[in-house]
Amino acid sequence: MTFPLPLTPFEEYALRDGTASHPLEFFYRLTFDGPLARGAVAAAAAEAFRRHPLLAARIDERAGRTPRFVESGAGPALVVIDGTRGLPPIPALDTARGPLAQLLLVERSDGMTDILAQFHHAACDGLGALAFLGDFCAILDATLRGDRPPADTGDPLSLRGRGRYGLDSWKLLRSLPAQARGLEGVWKFLRNRPVQLAAVTIDEPPSRMHRLQRSSAEFDADDVRSLRRAATEAGVSLNELAAAALLGAIHDTLPSSTWSHARDRVRLSIPMNMRRPADRHMPATNVVSMVFLDRAPADVESSALPASLHDEMQLIKRLGLGLTFLFTLAIARGLPGGIARLVGDRSTAATALFTNLGRIFTRVAEHRGGCVRVGPRRLVAVEPLAPLRRGTALAMAAVEYAGSLVFTLRTDPSAVDAATTVALRDAFARRLRHRLPAEATAPARAREAVVTGASA
Repeated sequence: MTFPLPLTPFEEYALRDGTASHPLEFFYRLTFDGPLARGAVAAAAAEAFRRHPLLAARIDERAGRTPRFVESGAGPALVVIDGTRGLPPIPALDTARGPLAQLLLVERSDGMTDILAQFHHAACDGLGALAFLGDFCAILDATLRGDRPPADTGDPLSLRGRGRYGLDSWKLLRSLPAQARGLEGVWKFLRNRPVQLAAVTIDEPPSRMHRLQRSSAEFDADDVRSLRRAATEAGVSLNELAAAALLGAIHDTLPSSTWSHARDRVRLSIPMNMRRPADRHMPATNVVSMVFLDRAPADVESSALPASLHDEMQLIKRLGLGLTFLFTLAIARGLPGGIARLVGDRSTAATALFTNLGRIFTRVAEHRGGCVRVGPRRLVAVEPLAPLRRGTALAMAAVEYAGSLVFTLRTDPSAVDAATTVALRDAFARRLRHRLPAEATAPARAREAVVTGASA
């Protein structure tokens, strides 16, 4: 791959949609069961960044020109944090200077080690970040064992086609009739009013710092099997059961006074993976779109909610309406003001974001007992923290790792307090666990309730 590389419309959207107080960035927290040598971590990180060049780049935004990825000129540095006093606020990434991702090594007082991986959404999506982290773990394992790192199977040249989604001119023309159906969704998006989840109002001056407030619910392997059986019996997916539980948890938390207008809706923003088998060697990047699901209060309270979500998602997949959002961005880029004008209205775009990243690290490093090993250490837990847009105060991400399914709710500390975050988690877990057999209805295990500011 040769820099410079113009940003795709989605990448420019991720760049423009962020604000000083809410840069569009996301995190993964990887927890290891013991200390890690700083030098080995730094060396593995440097090699992983070399294999995923967009993460080590910066963005050139010269006036009158499409923003471009260019070489940053300096390699990403490993940031070491003394975790004995908790996790401090994390500075936002500087897109103009780069890099567009970084790793923070958190040395905890309990002897465990966290790798906190921070990514700007302009550089990659959640699955792209996992590809980078998978390479990092494999390289770190080899480094700690004194072995040669695994071969680099990535193809940087494939990044040139990352915004085409496999569409040639003929496929594009054939998709247009189906996309006309997508206009119905655009009209609904513009007509309805997504409600905000803001149980409390906390004054916070604009700041390019992340205070990571989150709470996780964990379901073990037996629970996951039971949930999948329940989903199959209901004719839906586990993903749709979880989306219904999240909508219900939001409805349970919002005061009745929220619904002041007939067009008020709870709106979920759901990323859609647009990767094809041919993209499997593509380094970390964005190959993703977005769909939005609106539900009125009566819809959320209906027992038919999972089925209605299933029907809508099947329609979206059948007609290829995941492309509608991408086409909208491409059209907006060619209009006066471009994508910056499209996102200039900083009103609420969605009540919450929900993404399920599926089973992770299934082919990474060495697995013993279902866990990835790096040298003598085991990767015992993974938590994803999805990005928060201003006005969208809740983002929930799910991963399945080492037999457990973890749902992590990240909330905006400037709009939602820690107690409400825990209440949302409990309401979500309760609704999802309601789908389990009666003998398996013990509360889902909560993982480290909340991290906010300087608390661990």
